[in-house]
Amino acid sequence: MKKIASVIVATALAFGLSGCALLYPNWDTNQNPETSQSAEPTESASESASASPTSAPKSKASVRISDAYSDASAGMLSVVAEVTNVTQDGGTCTLILQNGNTTKRLPFKAEANVNTTQCHPMDVPLTGLTKGTALVSVEYESSTHFGVSAAQSVVIP
Repeated sequence: MKKIASVIVATALAFGLSGCALLYPNWDTNQNPETSQSAEPTESASESASASPTSAPKSKASVRISDAYSDASAGMLSVVAEVTNVTQDGGTCTLILQNGNTTKRLPFKAEANVNTTQCHPMDVPLTGLTKGTALVSVEYESSTHFGVSAAQSVVIP
C-alpha cells in the first residue's frame, strides 16, 4: 500500500511539474517565471534617443540698427533696432556693447510692429563707459529666429 501511495505521489508530482511547462506562457524562451513582464513594450536606450525630437534650426533674422548715438546732456547711449523680416512677439534683442577692453550684453524686450519686430528702446547710462569709440551690434533671438546686426561705431564723450 505504501508502495502504491509513493508511486501515485511521484506520478502526481511528475505530472504536476511537467504541467508547469504546459501552462507557462513563454514556450521556447529562457526567461525565468520570476522575471516580471509588462504588457507594454519598452524602448531601448538607442531607440528612445533616435525617437526624441531634435530641435529645428532657426530661421535667419535680419537685424538692422536704425540709429545709435550718445547723448551727453542726457547721459545715455541709445540704440534703436528692428528685425525687418519677422513680425512676432516674445523675442529678445540683446545689445552687444564693446567699449575699451569690455564687452557687455544687455537684453531688451522685442515686440511685433506693423510689419517688423521692434526692439524696445536700448538706453545705457554713459557713466562707467570709456571715452572714445565703442562698437554696438544687436542680436535678436526668438523660438524660431536668430540673427545679428552689423556692428556700428558710436563716440562716447
